[in-house]
Amino acid sequence: MKTGIIIPLILLAVTAAPGVSSAIPRPCSQEELTQSSDYAVEGTVTKVECGEAYDSGECRAIDGESGFKPETVAKCTAMVSVTKSLKGDYAPGSEAPLPFLKVVSACENGSHIIPGSPKADLAEKMLVRYYNSRTCRYSNLEVLPSPTPGPQNK
Repeated sequence: MKTGIIIPLILLAVTAAPGVSSAIPRPCSQEELTQSSDYAVEGTVTKVECGEAYDSGECRAIDGESGFKPETVAKCTAMVSVTKSLKGDYAPGSEAPLPFLKVVSACENGSHIIPGSPKADLAEKMLVRYYNSRTCRYSNLEVLPSPTPGPQNK
């Protein structure tokens, strides 16, 4: 009788495990990004300002490893010159804020906590698409390729 109960429980655990074990949520669809955002823009980063670096708390020392250094991050805000408004009140030509976390120093001789917070490294003149969605924060920022120079872009 016990075997009749244990086998279905094992099968249930094995089939449920793949859904539970994914560390980072699947990317949101375009519709999910748009619906969960107050604003969404495409444009060029014009300025980046960052606060003081602090321990992210997302890296632990590995037992017995010497030289552990925690990951440090800084809260940053990039200003984006809007070229295309996908949602919200930011019109082309206006500036929209893009908050992000930047890694200042990487974790050394440690282990990261998964999934951790999404991080970015933005700089002036980068082309980006940003949705201010908290629920889709792992897929709310995309760095776009720069236009390649060609006959039509001269």
